[in-house]
Amino acid sequence: MQFQKWRAEFLSCEQTVNFNHAGVSSVPVRVARAVTRFIEQATAIDGAVHRTWTERMESVRGSFARLIGGMASEVAFVKNTAEGLSLVAGGLDWRQGDNVVAVDGDYPSNTYPWLGLRRFGVETRMITPLAGRFGVDQVRSIADGRTRIVAVSAVDWQSGFRCDLRALGAFCRERGILLCVDGIQAVGALQIDVEGELIDCLAAGGHKWLLAPEGCGCLFVSSRVVERLNPVLLGWKSVRDAENFLPYHFDLRPDAGRFEPGTPPYLGIHALGAALDLLHEVGPATIQARVLDLTAQLAEGLRARGAEILSPWEETERSGILTFRFGNDPEGLARKLVKQGILCRVRMGGVRLAPHFYNDENDIARFFSALSGA
Repeated sequence: MQFQKWRAEFLSCEQTVNFNHAGVSSVPVRVARAVTRFIEQATAIDGAVHRTWTERMESVRGSFARLIGGMASEVAFVKNTAEGLSLVAGGLDWRQGDNVVAVDGDYPSNTYPWLGLRRFGVETRMITPLAGRFGVDQVRSIADGRTRIVAVSAVDWQSGFRCDLRALGAFCRERGILLCVDGIQAVGALQIDVEGELIDCLAAGGHKWLLAPEGCGCLFVSSRVVERLNPVLLGWKSVRDAENFLPYHFDLRPDAGRFEPGTPPYLGIHALGAALDLLHEVGPATIQARVLDLTAQLAEGLRARGAEILSPWEETERSGILTFRFGNDPEGLARKLVKQGILCRVRMGGVRLAPHFYNDENDIARFFSALSGA
């Protein structure tokens, strides 16, 4: 099988079946090695080592940009998705009476940054998904001339619903509204094209589908809008010619680097970079096809056993997340599955599965064997 050589990167595969990439990923061997190499270098720190780290940081910045179809100058490193979205929310010059359109039931990281704007007199208007879905028509019905941002998740964290970013982007561009995307449940599993989908801002932590440890992710801010966002956090690296410390020169960087105020999280960047190398090696299109095939196999087997698929299942709506109901005790079922080495979570009154490209048919067979014995 073509994926076997990459499956060998995940040492936990013999003990557990990780169907919880929508939660936390197991990291590949190459990521662990990258962290070890970094620490070894840090034991003999000098100017040459710092230059190497900086060069690697810029390489990783470009690697993430390629993964989402952007430019390296449009990418900033952040600790997590919430930090990235908060930088966007806090960066605009808000006026009382402005509003944001968000989605009811979205993950709190893509809700609280907008609700926090109430101190400026900004309203957060919520779309209510219908049967787990929403589209541009629902956005249009509540957006108006004071709507500044439409904030959505590319993929819903519970149901796996994949929204139509291209249609939303076209609507927002036509109205002069920013489209801000929580990409953590999509980037690394599904192909994202920030230019083609007219996304203005996107944040994604590294510890889910990107296969990196917790604590490092990326914020994309399109060059079209970067000057409209003021940095909430400021430091010596926020400005041009940052190495020239004195005299002070408050000339903000013209790119996404303005959102990186100080010393970068070099360790996390090295780890994320190794994970991105793996994703590019496999190929985004190959990964998406494999992830969708695995969820389709799971859905087919679940239906054959009488389970109810709770995830929206139209071709354009599917993602790497599959949530199902089997029996009337999802908590108990999940506990039994986890006890048998199947990592999953309870969501929406059902059990959520989220396989990645390196999972295989043996994992699926092991899941169904555990399900039969549950």
